Amino acid sequence: MSNSNGHITLPINIKADLGYVLGTGNGDLGYNIVNGNINKWAKYKPVRLSGVDYSAQIKADKTGWRDTANWWKGNDGKCGIAIGEYTSLGGPFTGGTFFYFLKNEALSWVYNRPRGAANYEWFRAFDFFHYEHNAPVPVGALAATDIWLDSNYAGQFDWDTPAANQYALQLGNFSLNNVAIPGNYYLGILLWKSNGTFYYMTSASKFVDGGSISVPFTAAQSMAGIWNMVPFISSKQYSIGDNAQAGVYASLFGIGNTEVVLHAPGTIIDFDVFAEWNAAETAVNYELIITNHGSSTQNLTGVAVQIKSTTSGSQDPASGQTEATSNIGNVSVPANGSVTRTGSISVTRSSTKIYWVKGYADNFTTAPYNQIEDYPGM
Repeated sequence: MSNSNGHITLPINIKADLGYVLGTGNGDLGYNIVNGNINKWAKYKPVRLSGVDYSAQIKADKTGWRDTANWWKGNDGKCGIAIGEYTSLGGPFTGGTFFYFLKNEALSWVYNRPRGAANYEWFRAFDFFHYEHNAPVPVGALAATDIWLDSNYAGQFDWDTPAANQYALQLGNFSLNNVAIPGNYYLGILLWKSNGTFYYMTSASKFVDGGSISVPFTAAQSMAGIWNMVPFISSKQYSIGDNAQAGVYASLFGIGNTEVVLHAPGTIIDFDVFAEWNAAETAVNYELIITNHGSSTQNLTGVAVQIKSTTSGSQDPASGQTEATSNIGNVSVPANGSVTRTGSISVTRSSTKIYWVKGYADNFTTAPYNQIEDYPGM
C-alpha cells in the first residue's frame, strides 16, 4: 500500500489506497471519487478539469508535483471548491440576506467533485498523488470562547493558525470576486442574540496568508454577556456601530455559530443558566452553572434563579415582568472552579410573552438573561 496516516503516494492502488483512506473499501476509481470521504481542504484531490492525464506535471523522480503544476486549481481556478459570494450584509433576522444565511446555514464552502467523462471532467487516479486526508482548515479554531474585557471595555477575538502543511490548501489559494483573500479582505465577526440584538465588526488588518489574525474591539459596555458568534470574510472594514456598505462578503469556510461569553471588567463570578419548558408548558426546568474565576473560594449568599417575561424581543429582559424566582440559598464555589444546581420552577406559558431566565447572588446581580428554550421536539 502507498498510504500512511491518510497520505497517499505512488504507486496508487485503487482499493488498497483510495478505498482504504476514503473509507469506501471499493476498487473502482469513479466510485471512490463520487462516494469517498474526500477532504476538501487537501491541495491535491480530484477536481473538475478536462483532460485525461496530467501526470506530466509530476517531477521526473516521482517524489512530488513540479513547482509549475497547476491542475489542482481546476477549470475555474478555485481549487475544487465553490464559495458563495454576497454584495451586502443585511441582517441576521431578515430573510434572504447574507447575515441571515450566515446565522442560519453557515454557508459551507462546497467541494465540487468531478462528474465524469459525460461532463468532460475525467476521473484521474493521479489526482490523489500526495492527497492529504488530514489536511486542516486554512484558518484554525477560535482560540478562546471566554473573552475578558479590560477597564475600557475592550477585548479581542483571536484565531489559532494551523501548522504549515504543503499538502493542504492555504488561504492564499483562494480569491473572492477574482481578488486574492490575503492582503485584500478582513476577518469579520457577527454577534447575535435570539432577542434580535446583533453587532458586527472586523479585524483592523487584512488577512495574511499563513498568519494569525485577531478582531479587536472597544467601548463594548453594552456587550457583556452570552452571545452567538459566527465569523465571515469582508472586503470592508468595520468597527462597532458602523453602517453597512456594499462590498464582497463570504462565510469563513462555512464555520458556524459558536457561543461566546464577554465578561465585564473585574468579573469574578459567572452565572450561566440553561432552561427549557416542560412538555405541558407549566414549568421551566433549569441548570445553573456558577463559575468562580478567582483564586480563593467564594461563599455566595442569596443564590437564586429568576424568570422574567417581555412582550417583544426588543424589550430589555431586565425591565420585564418577574414571573417567578427559585431561591437556592448559600453556595460555596471553589477557587477556579464551578458548581451546578438544577431545579424546576412552576410557570404557565403565555403565547403572547417571551420568557427569560438568569442566575444571581447577593452582590452578583448583573448576569445576563437567556431566553428559555422550547421543550425538545416542539
